[in-house]
Amino acid sequence: MKNSVLTIIFVLTCFVGFSQKDSSVLAEKDVDFMLESQFYPRLNSGVFEPSIKARILFSNEHILRSNLNLMYHNNFREILEVNGNGVGSVEDRNQDLLLSLGYAYLFQGKKLRPYLGFELLFGVGKDEVFGSRTDSTVFVADFNYSSKISFSHIGLGVFSGIDFYVFDRMYIGTELGFQFLRTNYARGEFKQTDASSTTDPETISVIPQRKVSAFGPSGVGVIRVGWKF
Repeated sequence: MKNSVLTIIFVLTCFVGFSQKDSSVLAEKDVDFMLESQFYPRLNSGVFEPSIKARILFSNEHILRSNLNLMYHNNFREILEVNGNGVGSVEDRNQDLLLSLGYAYLFQGKKLRPYLGFELLFGVGKDEVFGSRTDSTVFVADFNYSSKISFSHIGLGVFSGIDFYVFDRMYIGTELGFQFLRTNYARGEFKQTDASSTTDPETISVIPQRKVSAFGPSGVGVIRVGWKF
């Protein structure tokens, strides 16, 4: 966590220095604003993953940008009673919101404009499971359970990409990068309810906290469509 804080301070210092250095440029040129949508060709995954990117063009080369990625995944399945009419169910929900703040250098070009940059990543989310009339594998008439775990992200990424201007104010492109992301899972709760029990129908146990670090590619296969205002 200490290293993460130092990284954030370093990047913010760079942003401040950049804004001071290019104050004369801002005085001479209007700031352009870009807004783009990003799509991933995952038609059969069952995952809804929209992404919106805002880019502020301070000059012909320097861009500050922010990405907003929202992922929502819901998996529902039935569990039937053997030789009976009873129906149970298990529902898994995953929600993940990831925000990035970054800088990119945009190379000159008429139609094609490559760029390089880096970004900080922050995020929050939660994993939930709800089991009704089941123990997750077989039908149990009087048994229900649920679990909930919250988590947060912090990370750093580098990236490169290219913009192809179809018109003066519209472009398409793609991007590829690498990210280091650390995810902290908070202490969660697992609750079981057994309506057939006469002594202790409800029990609650603690899910221990954990931390996961990952490094890998980002933006693989992304298709970007943007508008310049």
